[in-house]
Amino acid sequence: MKFQIMRLAICFISLASCFLSRVAFAQQPYYQNKTIRIVRGGEPGGSGDLQARALIPFLKKNIPGDPTIIVENMPGAAGRKAVNHIYSTAKPDGLAIGAVGAGLVAGPILGLPGSQYDIDKLIYLGSTESGDPYVFVSRKEAGFDSLEKLRAATGLRIGAQAVGHPVFISGRMFGYLLGLKEPR
Repeated sequence: MKFQIMRLAICFISLASCFLSRVAFAQQPYYQNKTIRIVRGGEPGGSGDLQARALIPFLKKNIPGDPTIIVENMPGAAGRKAVNHIYSTAKPDGLAIGAVGAGLVAGPILGLPGSQYDIDKLIYLGSTESGDPYVFVSRKEAGFDSLEKLRAATGLRIGAQAVGHPVFISGRMFGYLLGLKEPR
């Protein structure tokens, strides 16, 4: 008899919980009435800034709650200033997105000054870029008509953007892979 009463009670509680779950309160989307900051590691008006701003309509369309999304430009140290800011001040609450170049990865690996973050503790969402074409050019008067002559030269200057910028890092890797002597 006790067993049947217990079984009946369990069935009743299970059945009641099915009906109670239908009365659940609607929850407000997490991002509703919140502001998402896209911290851009560069000056306003550049191509990276435009890419970050072009992303906003897609984020608004796909993030529930219709949050306000702003771009905060933070130039300095080829994006490392922005990464340092995000790493040291942003909470892991989804309200800060970094929009910086590949230099954020290379900075700490190459020991570039100003890299005050652990790249293994950052969360990577993706990239708005598919890749950049690079060209290696020298003046005819330099006399580099073979790879051997290029490798024999010392102190070659490889033109690039700011120290730590992805183009700078690509040039350094290019020099290393070609076996150039002391490229600058």
